[in-house]
Amino acid sequence: MAMSLIAGFSRCTEVVLCYGRPLHTAGPLTEVETCFPGGEADQPALQETITRAELRDQAWAREDWESDPGVFASVPEVRVPAEGFERRERLVVVAGQEHRVPVISRGSYEALRFDHDSKCVTAVARTGFPERLRFDVVEDLEPYLAEHRRFILSWLRFWEG
Repeated sequence: MAMSLIAGFSRCTEVVLCYGRPLHTAGPLTEVETCFPGGEADQPALQETITRAELRDQAWAREDWESDPGVFASVPEVRVPAEGFERRERLVVVAGQEHRVPVISRGSYEALRFDHDSKCVTAVARTGFPERLRFDVVEDLEPYLAEHRRFILSWLRFWEG
């Protein structure tokens, strides 16, 4: 599975792209945040990112949209469990080159962070990352946004009926 590593935008500090079905909390979902220079000041630790993803999914399963803590946010404060996290390294392809990247996991969630050029990339995955993990630089988000639009419209049609 290839994730998009955003090339850069002049007015953004970060961009988050999602791969999967967010509200299907038992299924896979990978979220990738690309922070541009100046946008990475308050990044939570990977353990906190995983905790936020778990809390978000619990809220979504209850259809409690107001309790979503924001996976990549640093507020509101969340209580991170002291135990249950594992750390390992894995090979990840970033812009065509292999890198060893530390991965933190807890239960079925995994998170990683790496720097590429002047960008910081954080990813968190519900049900874990795919076996072959690749991040590619993209200059144009139009194909992603067009697919996202189709996905949203398909759900709106579903709810209309």
